[in-house]
Amino acid sequence: MVVKIHSLKELKKFAQIVAKTLKGGEILALSGELGAGKTTFTKFLLKELGIKSRIVSPTFVLMVPYVHKKTTYYHLDLYRTSSFKEIAALGLEELWGLKDNVFIIEWAERIKKHLPKNTIYLKFEVFSLKNTERKITIKNAKKNFKI
Repeated sequence: MVVKIHSLKELKKFAQIVAKTLKGGEILALSGELGAGKTTFTKFLLKELGIKSRIVSPTFVLMVPYVHKKTTYYHLDLYRTSSFKEIAALGLEELWGLKDNVFIIEWAERIKKHLPKNTIYLKFEVFSLKNTERKITIKNAKKNFKI
């Protein structure tokens, strides 16, 4: 499935649609070049999921958990990592798939071979010369994310 995004407003709408499909236990694996929209999408998504606190990119701390109601949303940014071994101490494999946890992983391609089979992949690409339009290729989603 491919979704074309033409503005920040549409990216926010896409995040709202994705948020409505999350029931718990999901892993969203985001990939794409710098500036492709992964962090902006993640901020929109977490706000839509009810996170009221300031959302920061975990580039230097690797992972930031956000709790809302009974769910913990783990935001990971693996830009500075090169292998799964570097993040194994975070205990991800014990947390994946638990109903009360949702993972949003930026630069997920760096640990792709370690991700569970049911991981939802979202590949962000800039496709306009104006740098405002995005193409998001979605794989392994059970729901339709069309805006």
